[in-house]
Amino acid sequence: MKTRGRPSTKAKKETVEVPVTSEPKTQLGPNVAHPPQLFILPEDISKDARIVSLENPRSSNDSRYLVCPERGFYEFTKVAAPKSTPRSLLLSSLDAKAVDNGDNAVEDSNDKLSSSGYIMRDAGLFVATPVDPLFFVLPVLAPVSASKHSDIPKKLFLSGEDYLNKVTTTSPHLSTLFRVDSLRVSIEKRMAAVCDTVDAGDETMYRLSEEKMMKELLKKAKKMSKKGLPASMEDKFIRKALEVPIMSIKREESSLKDEDTPADTPDTQTSTDTAASSFSEASTAATSFSEDSQGTATQTPKTPSIPSITAPDGVVDLLRLRTALFFICSNYIAPHLSETIKKLVLSPTSTVNFAPLEAHLVHLAKLRQEALAARQLGSTSQKRSLEEDEDGESRVEKKRKLEEEEKRKKAGESRGVKNLKKVNTTGMKKMSDFFKKK
Repeated sequence: MKTRGRPSTKAKKETVEVPVTSEPKTQLGPNVAHPPQLFILPEDISKDARIVSLENPRSSNDSRYLVCPERGFYEFTKVAAPKSTPRSLLLSSLDAKAVDNGDNAVEDSNDKLSSSGYIMRDAGLFVATPVDPLFFVLPVLAPVSASKHSDIPKKLFLSGEDYLNKVTTTSPHLSTLFRVDSLRVSIEKRMAAVCDTVDAGDETMYRLSEEKMMKELLKKAKKMSKKGLPASMEDKFIRKALEVPIMSIKREESSLKDEDTPADTPDTQTSTDTAASSFSEASTAATSFSEDSQGTATQTPKTPSIPSITAPDGVVDLLRLRTALFFICSNYIAPHLSETIKKLVLSPTSTVNFAPLEAHLVHLAKLRQEALAARQLGSTSQKRSLEEDEDGESRVEKKRKLEEEEKRKKAGESRGVKNLKKVNTTGMKKMSDFFKKK
C-alpha cells in the first residue's frame, strides 16, 4: 500500500547576502601636500610683528623667526611626540563646544566640528621662545675670511647704521622692521655690550671686543646653569663625564656546602630573613601613606634617589658652566667665532678659572685607562685559565675513550685468540722470516 508523504512544515530559510563594502562610513579628504602648521605665539604681541625668514647665525641658512618691534626676536622651537607613538591634533573653535553646567565636561558637537574643526595629522607644534638679537649681529661684527689662506679682516670702528645695513643684505626682510626706532635702539644696546665704542660727533662707532664678548657669553652661561641644566644634559654631560671608573671588584670565596645540609641551617635562615625584610620594605615603600593634621590619608610618592656626584668642590659647577657655554656656541654662534670663544675661555686671561676642572678630567681619563688595562688583563688571564681547563678536560676525555676502545676490542676477541696470546714465543721464528730472499 502506497502512502503519500506529507510536505515539510519547516519553512525554507532564505540566505540573504549582505553586501560587503570596503569603503569607510565617513569619507576622508585627500592629504594636503603642504599641511598647515601650529604656532604658539606670546601674548600681547604687537600687531606689527611678522614671521620673517632670516639668516641663521650658526649655519648661515634661512630660518623662520618672529620679530616684534616692541618685544624683540623669537625663534621657533618644535615640540613633537615621539615617532613610536603617532598622534594627531584636533583644532576647533569655541563655538563648536558645549560646556556642561554640572561637571564642567566639554562635549563636541559633530555638526559644528564638521564645519569648523580641523584635524592635523602631525601633532607637532612650534613654540616661539625669545632669542638675543646679539647673535644676529655677531656675524657682521666678526666676519669670516673669504678663504683659508686669506688674512683675517681688520676690525674697524663703524657706525650702528653700517652694521645694520650689512645685516639687511643677508636678511632683506629686516629692512622694513629696522625703521622702527625701538627695535634699532635695542639692537644697538646689545652691540655696545660686546664692542668698544667711540663717539664721533652725534654718532657712536662700534668695534668688536673679544674680551667683552667672552664676558657677555659667560654671563649668559651662568644664568643658564644657575638653576641647573635639563635632566638629559645633566646625565650625559655632567654625571657621565665625572663618573669615577671601578678599578677592581672584591669577591669573597664562597665555600660549597654538602647536599645533605638541612634547609634550616643558620646561614639559610639568615638569608631568608634578609629577603623577607627587604620584600616587606619594598612593599611598604610602594604603599606608604602619611596622615596629615586633619586625619586624612595622603599618598606620598617615593621618587628614586639619584646618587650624588663625587668630585672636588667647585668642579661640578665649572663643568655645568662650560657645558652651557659650549651649548650656546654650538647653537647660536658661527663656527669660526665659537672656536675663538672656546680658546679665550680656557686661556689664563679668562675671568673664570677652569684649571681645577681640566686637572680633574685628566685624572679621570688616567683612571679610565688604568681600569681598561686591568679589565683587559683580567679577561686574558680568565681566558687562559678557561683554555687550561678545557685542555685538562680534553685529555681526560681522550684517555677515557682509549680505555673504552681497548675494552671493546678485548670483548670481541675469541677464546682461541686469547689462548694464542698466552703462548710463549721466545726463540721461535716469525712468519715474515720464511718469505725473505736468500
